[in-house]
Amino acid sequence: MNTSGLATDQAPPFAVPLAWYAIAPVAAVAGGAVLLGEGGRLLYTGWLPATAALTHLATLGVVGAAMAGSLYQMAPVVAGSPVPWPRLGHAVAACWAIGLGGLAIGLGSGRPALLRWAIALLAAAFVGFAGPVGWAVARAAVRSPTVTGMRLALASLAVAVALGLRLAWGFAGGEVPASRHALLVAHMGIGAIGWVGGLWMAVGWQVVPMFWMTAGPAERPGRWQLAAVGGSVGTGAGLAVSGLDWAWVAGALAPAALSVWLVQPVRLAALLRGRRRKRPDPALALWWLSLGCAPVALALAVALAWVDWPPLGPLLGWVALWGWAAAAVHAALAKIVPFLAWFHRFAQTAHDAALQAQVPPIKQLLPDRQVRIGLWLHTVGLGLGVLAIVTGVDGAARAAGSALVGCGAALAANLMTPVWRAARAGRSS
Repeated sequence: MNTSGLATDQAPPFAVPLAWYAIAPVAAVAGGAVLLGEGGRLLYTGWLPATAALTHLATLGVVGAAMAGSLYQMAPVVAGSPVPWPRLGHAVAACWAIGLGGLAIGLGSGRPALLRWAIALLAAAFVGFAGPVGWAVARAAVRSPTVTGMRLALASLAVAVALGLRLAWGFAGGEVPASRHALLVAHMGIGAIGWVGGLWMAVGWQVVPMFWMTAGPAERPGRWQLAAVGGSVGTGAGLAVSGLDWAWVAGALAPAALSVWLVQPVRLAALLRGRRRKRPDPALALWWLSLGCAPVALALAVALAWVDWPPLGPLLGWVALWGWAAAAVHAALAKIVPFLAWFHRFAQTAHDAALQAQVPPIKQLLPDRQVRIGLWLHTVGLGLGVLAIVTGVDGAARAAGSALVGCGAALAANLMTPVWRAARAGRSS
C-alpha cells in the first residue's frame, strides 16, 4: 500500500467517516425491500413517486452518504486541510439519514407534510456538511487534480441540491416550475456526472494507486477532464434555470458525460492493467464492474436522446446507479474501512517492535471471502435489475430487490468486521 504524500497525522476520528459509511448499507437494504415489495412497476418508468423514493435511497443513501464520509477523510489527509468541528459530522449524518428516510416515505406514500419536513432536514444536513467540508477544501494549499475534483464535486452537489429542493418543494405542495423536465434533467445529470463523477475521478486517482499498487495518473489529462465537467455543469445549470428545453440541457452535459463515463474508465483501466500486484482481489473486481458499467451508461445516455424505447431511461438509471456508482462505493469501502480501522488502532505502535509483532496485517481484518459475497450479490442484483427492465418480468425485479437486501447486509458486515477485529486485536496487544 502506497501512502506517500498523505497527511495521515491529520485524519479525523475514525467514528466520523464511519457514521456516514453506516448509512450506505441501511439505504441499500431499504431500497431492496422497497423493490422486493413493490415489484417491477418501479423499474418500468422513472415518473412514479415510489421510483423516486428508490432512486434517492441509492443516490443520497448508498452513494451520497459514503461520498460525504470520504470527504471528511480526504480533506485533511489528501488536501492537507482539516475539516473544522469534525465531530459535528455525527449530528449532520443523523440529520441526513432521518431526512432521507422521511423523503423516501413521503415520496412513496404521497404525504406532502412529511416531504416538507424531510426537505428541511436534508437542507440543514447539506449546509452542515458542505459548509465545513467546503471551507476546508476551498482553503487547501494542495493544487492537485484530486483536490480540484473534490472542489468541483462539492460545487456540483450544491447545484444539484438546489435544483432538487426546488423540484421537491413543488411536489410537496408548492408551485411546480414550468420548466420541470429541464430542471429534472439538470438535477439528475449534474448530480450523477458532476457530484458523483467529479468525486469518482478524484477518489479514483488517489485510491487506485494507493490500494492496487499502480503508477500514478498523469495530471494534465485529469485537469482537462475536470475542465470539461466544470464547464458542462455550469452551462447545463444555466440553461435549465433559463427555461430552455431539456434537450439543450442534455447536450450541455454531454462533454462531462464523455469525460466521466469514457475517458476516466479508460485511463484507470490502463493503470490497473499495469499494476505490480496481480493476485485476485474481489474489491478490485468490484472496481472493474464499475469501470465496465461507465461506458455502458454513456451508450445508454446517447441512445436515450435518439431512440424511443421506454425501458431506456430506467435502464440508464439502474446501470449508472447500481452498476457504476454503487459498485465503486462498494469497492472503495472494502479497502478504506479496513485501512482506517487498522490505522486508528495500530499506527501508534509503529515505533515499538514488540507491539508491532502482535499487530495483524490489514488483510486479516476483512478476508477476501467475505468481500466476495458482496461482489456476487452486487453483480447478481445488477443483472437481475437489467433483466427486469428489459423483459418486464415482475419476478426478476423482486429477485433483484432480494439481492440488494443481501448486498446491503454484506456491506454492513464488511464495515463491522474490520472494526471489531481491530478492536479485539488491540485489546490482546
